[in-house]
Amino acid sequence: THSFARVVRASSKGSRALFADMGFLHESEPLSWDQALDSLRLVREHGIEQFLAVFHRCQHIEGDSFKWGDEVEHGIFSLVGGADDVYRSVRVALRSPEVLAELRAVEGRVEELAKASHAERSGFTCTPCTWMPEYGRWMLESTPGHPFEGVEGTAQLEANMKLRRARLAAALQPGEIAPTVTSMPLFGVPGFCEPHREPNGPVTESLFVPDEVIFPHPRFPTLTKNIRLRRSSRVEIRRPRFEAAEALSKLGKDAPIPASQAEADALDHVYADAMAFGMGNCCLQVTMQASSLSESRYLYDQLAPLTPIMLALTAATPFMRGWICDDDTRWGQLAQSVDDRTPAERSSVASSSTGGGDERLAGRGVRPLPKSRYDSIDCYIGEGPEAAENNDVPLVLDEEHVGRLVEGGVDEALARHIAHLFARDPLVLFGDRLHLDDEHDIDHWENLQSTNWQTLRWKPPPPHKGALSSSDEGHIGWRVEFRSMEVQITDFENAAFSSFIVLLSRTILASKLNLYMPMSKVEQNMQTAQCREACTKEVFWFRTNISTDKGADAMGCATSDMEPFTLMTISEILMGKGAFPGLIPLCHRHLEAGDYHPSTRDLLREYLAFIAKRAEGKVLTTAAWMRNFVLSHETYQNDGRVPPAAAHDLMVAASQIGDGLRACPELLGEGVKISPCKTATEEVEAEPTFVMPEPWLLRPRARTSSCSSEAAEVSKTEALKPKRLVVA
Repeated sequence: THSFARVVRASSKGSRALFADMGFLHESEPLSWDQALDSLRLVREHGIEQFLAVFHRCQHIEGDSFKWGDEVEHGIFSLVGGADDVYRSVRVALRSPEVLAELRAVEGRVEELAKASHAERSGFTCTPCTWMPEYGRWMLESTPGHPFEGVEGTAQLEANMKLRRARLAAALQPGEIAPTVTSMPLFGVPGFCEPHREPNGPVTESLFVPDEVIFPHPRFPTLTKNIRLRRSSRVEIRRPRFEAAEALSKLGKDAPIPASQAEADALDHVYADAMAFGMGNCCLQVTMQASSLSESRYLYDQLAPLTPIMLALTAATPFMRGWICDDDTRWGQLAQSVDDRTPAERSSVASSSTGGGDERLAGRGVRPLPKSRYDSIDCYIGEGPEAAENNDVPLVLDEEHVGRLVEGGVDEALARHIAHLFARDPLVLFGDRLHLDDEHDIDHWENLQSTNWQTLRWKPPPPHKGALSSSDEGHIGWRVEFRSMEVQITDFENAAFSSFIVLLSRTILASKLNLYMPMSKVEQNMQTAQCREACTKEVFWFRTNISTDKGADAMGCATSDMEPFTLMTISEILMGKGAFPGLIPLCHRHLEAGDYHPSTRDLLREYLAFIAKRAEGKVLTTAAWMRNFVLSHETYQNDGRVPPAAAHDLMVAASQIGDGLRACPELLGEGVKISPCKTATEEVEAEPTFVMPEPWLLRPRARTSSCSSEAAEVSKTEALKPKRLVVA
């Protein structure tokens, strides 16, 4: 716990707040659920006041520069047995607190070197990275140490991701790997964690998962336990079993709850029962700073229709609890894993008794809530009439919250969004952080804001950062976080999708695109995006006339006589259909019109070409590739289960592909080769404390073949050879 506290304090420095959405990792003992109940209303009411204070202080920010950054979540796995061992397997390694402490020590050294005289280190760079804990004790999150600036920052992104991968790899023990995958296929199968622990602890009461897999900061087990207590049962997570999707679709609200692992395995779908099955999935997120409050709201709205499209494009989660699933993404699994709704709230019918429920809970705990608190957004927040016209999904909220926000100077559209967030209860309360100064503290606001986990997050500035001048290095403005994407196996893919979001956001703003469509259709698209092979086989609603210029067609957009919305494949949405120009051609036009460096243009063209190939089915999604890997594995028994040896080999393959040691044209295409990460020991055989040259952080590297065909089949023993920890 003490080493973790040091990690949290160290990670709060610098520009981390641009990206942070972790909530407050406060260093004290949280209240139990019974103790917290009497303070839930206080937190909700004062959270509204704290938002108003931030709004009043920061609403006039104008002219902020475009800064952005990515967040990559990582998992640490331990290999069991060698490549030829028939009993080989893979486990999650419950070592992230130790690894985080080691990485923070490295970043401290980087910071010291950065402060040293640059004259003595001409030609070298000291590039910082930031590491934060995640929900699982085998997980951690990485971000760039400083935000990138402008579209030109995309030229640094892939190399920065590669640097983070190398630093993490250097902190691992022999036999450990950290491929960028959403989850380990055997998570929840008996013996899945190292060291071994038994399930059915007092926090989760899970049939499959021990409490020890949760990161040790008290916020995480408290969050887990309070979700279970508020809903009065373990969470229920259900996904369709491979080639048995109809079985799950026929289940009603009275689906059986198994009492043992054997009963769970006997079901005709895949069942799980703990928050770790959802929050243990890794993802890829991008946070962007807008120039103003108004621009942040416009950008939020225009990105909303893209969230299901990007989920389908990055689909990477075909397994749960050792079973092959008949859908492709983590999203539904996550939503179910943190569903704290009471039985009455999960019902579609309001309680007939006006006096029923518990008055301490939001909506007395009996008001129907259509969704989990982890799900897609429910409303647009823009200032124009089209936002209101397309908000066709009823919002659950307290009118008294809306009234207070409007009274405080917030317009109706934004007030309803904020009030909708506060239709939930806070889940983790600290007794020493209840009675606060609403003008300066934001704990209660962030408590609800950070536990409404949605496809997008609109992020007001931290008040002390927002109050600084825009020219101040520490200033942080109004931001939008894009949250639907699944993490990919290679840094190339993760950089491509992150850069696409960045470039598309600039295209939207520069061309004043209008992507509004009814929110109900966005929600329908979210359900479609989770289907197996949705990227290439499903169709999605999308707006056809996306130009705001009614008199001219400068962007080549569809004419006004077309249907306003139509069903299209993702390839058609990206590349165009008839008079609809497609998002990627619009990005190309923006690139040509903008004052960008030729190398940046070339890099972004390469990324766009790759994304187009995936949408066309010329390269596989991660989910399709992983499922095919297991189905074609020599140990697969045609029973829908992931064999331990197949899970082992899949994780090794993912690690080698990500490290540039193994080619994978099925995922990347023939033209993309991943250069292996270089460690300091490979670059410099001199003093161990010498700084590694990093010219590749300053410009895109040429994509050359990573290795010969023989090297691509490098032995797993060699690939897992321990490396000393170095400062790159």
